[in-house]
Amino acid sequence: METAGNLRNHLLDKVDEIGLVHHHFRTMFTAGMGFFTDAYDLFIIGVVIALLAPIWHLNTSEIAILGSSSLLAAAFGAYFFGRIADIFGRRAVYGIEVIILTIGAIGSAFSQDITQLIIWRIILGIGIGGDYPISAIIMSEYANRKDRGKLVSMVFSLQGLGLIAGPIVAILVLTVGVPHDVAWRILLGLGAIPAASVIYLR
Repeated sequence: METAGNLRNHLLDKVDEIGLVHHHFRTMFTAGMGFFTDAYDLFIIGVVIALLAPIWHLNTSEIAILGSSSLLAAAFGAYFFGRIADIFGRRAVYGIEVIILTIGAIGSAFSQDITQLIIWRIILGIGIGGDYPISAIIMSEYANRKDRGKLVSMVFSLQGLGLIAGPIVAILVLTVGVPHDVAWRILLGLGAIPAASVIYLR
């Protein structure tokens, strides 16, 4: 056990001695795009509800459930994937949560009624919840000691970009004259694009 522990410490020391290389930036961008997607998908629903409520004649309860479903599912996803990662290892499950997220985004865009949309948003939320802890930890583990804070901060900064990307994309889609009954589907479906890029990069 002592030998294994010494070997692990030796390897960690070697990682800390490495300066910033291409791999660090690739990992930072990959993890950051996960955070970008998480933020976009969580907050674009506010715009979607504003467009969809008069089209589907949603009542107050339906709006509340639709708006909160992903957030509640994200809490479950974070716990579930955290436990799975502890059992099987983070590398083994890294990427599965983004596949779930991508499927949830695509399914949401093709929903035919409020029940389907809520179900897909729950699936989406599970993926989002799983991505938060795993992406952050992966970046922390791959970064050297000197640049760890910088790289992790850059990952989290992409979450802020995801927050503002939603309203900007919505303005662009509506400005070009896309009908509301199509626009909400586009806004939800676009969340699958950065998620799919994360799958490819991982």
